[in-house]
Amino acid sequence: MKALYLTKMICVVVALCLSVGCSKDDTEVSYDLAGNWKVVYYMDGSETITKTDENTWPDINNGDVTANFTEPDDDGEGAISGITVTNAYQGNYTLGAEGEITIGPVATTFINEPEWTNLFRISGAQNYEVKNSRLFIYYNDGQNAIVLERN
Repeated sequence: MKALYLTKMICVVVALCLSVGCSKDDTEVSYDLAGNWKVVYYMDGSETITKTDENTWPDINNGDVTANFTEPDDDGEGAISGITVTNAYQGNYTLGAEGEITIGPVATTFINEPEWTNLFRISGAQNYEVKNSRLFIYYNDGQNAIVLERN
């Protein structure tokens, strides 16, 4: 009887510890896309590519790539605009089921760009999520991602 009571008490203590330890954390996913964002890195498979002086031009727009998403309307449609170091771009986006996104067509100016910009393949976007205060835009069937933070 004591062994059964002790086992139950241990289970209750473990469950209590787990429930307290599992409070709301930063891995919660949301789909709050609207706002100003700046690219912080790209994901190519398991490789993370960050901005360096070698892959961007820090003297122009601080070497940043930005995106501004307007609030989507009732049909899930909105506008996107931004700067890709040396070029401005604008277009439209459409949200589908939770996390699905289509971007395009996108109009842009065509001035030479650094390698950092060439990785910004926003027109290929398929899915997105906001996790850990960062916007992840996935393309190439989830093999690649553009990762942005609020600007």
